[in-house]
Amino acid sequence: MALVHVHGIGNRKAETVRRSAPLRDELLRRHLLPATGHSPGALLSSPWWGELVTEPAWGWASLAPNEVESLGGESEEPLEEVLAETLAEGPERWDVEQVLTATARVSLQRAIDLIALAGNDEESDSGSLAELVAFCARATVYWAEKSGEGSRGDGVAFFAWLGDIEEDDEFLDRLHDEVADWEKRTGRGPAHAAPRYWESLGVESGLPARAIRAMHRLRALHVSTRTRPLAAGARRVAARPAALLLGDVMGYFAERGTRKTPGRIVERIASSLDEAARDAAVRGEPLVVLAHSMGGNIVHDVLSHFRPDVRVDLLVTVGTQISLFEELKLFASSDHKVPNPRCPKVAALPNVGRWLNVLDRSDPLAFAAAPVFAGAEDLVFRTGAWWAHGGYLTSCDFHVRLARRVGLPT
Repeated sequence: MALVHVHGIGNRKAETVRRSAPLRDELLRRHLLPATGHSPGALLSSPWWGELVTEPAWGWASLAPNEVESLGGESEEPLEEVLAETLAEGPERWDVEQVLTATARVSLQRAIDLIALAGNDEESDSGSLAELVAFCARATVYWAEKSGEGSRGDGVAFFAWLGDIEEDDEFLDRLHDEVADWEKRTGRGPAHAAPRYWESLGVESGLPARAIRAMHRLRALHVSTRTRPLAAGARRVAARPAALLLGDVMGYFAERGTRKTPGRIVERIASSLDEAARDAAVRGEPLVVLAHSMGGNIVHDVLSHFRPDVRVDLLVTVGTQISLFEELKLFASSDHKVPNPRCPKVAALPNVGRWLNVLDRSDPLAFAAAPVFAGAEDLVFRTGAWWAHGGYLTSCDFHVRLARRVGLPT
């Protein structure tokens, strides 16, 4: 074998591996292999490690949960739209004396959340914040118990006193008194009401003045009724690829074994490299390794720790996370003392002649290697694919440009 190709994640099924192989292999034979001095008819090796990753015990049941009981927390009305109608101006012009009050009329629980966010301010000390959080917890119990779980969450029908409130200072004091009175009547709280947290704050640094900043943070966290279906749809689309990524990555590291007793994936990749190295030596031709995504991480782990005796003349990694994993010190060869003033980067692998690392800036799973590894050459390539991570090896342009970069023009 003149070239070893190591695939990435999402290749647990044989049909997935076979689907892209013909085009990829033909492009390699036509461009990269001649450019690196290989004879016609040179063979390719593509060890299939995806089948060796442990299958999920419940068959990915966690991706599609059955009907379950709701924990709640979904507002029936779009908060931002109601507030925009309630208040005279847009969010950037809201009166700081009305933000909490207007919010409470739409959702008392959301107003309680806003009070907590307003208290979590750079001007607050930890003791005061703890007192405020304790009050918000009590107010939440008051809200939940009085409105009743499973019913319409809040509003004037449940909290008639909200209709008499006009400004935030009045709302805060009345909420405190209502919670204290309810706790006293139900035996849920102390006999004597605790002091109001906000009374110790000055006029300019009080909660109402902070509420406008907190509202912007609350709005950033809130998914409106208009965008909730889009967010749910994105979750459904992204959940399985994300699960495959996590499953393949964590599955490999959990089962890679040790140098003395390597795991099945390490053994398969190492065996392919050994066979290719022997074949290259007999033919007098270079050994080329092309690795995509997680395949690059595995190859680096094998060459740097498990089989440092295998000589690779050209290593091409595409859309990989090798540098990220090294920064997190996940490889068996990772040295926690690097970087340091004397060694700012990980030393180049002595058994790798040249390392090219290709990434598309639109690929969220591709990372530059040169800032972390000495000897690595980063190259940017635009795949033009909507999912850039899978667009490298089936691009004719990619293979032509790679061949010109590593050897004679084709």
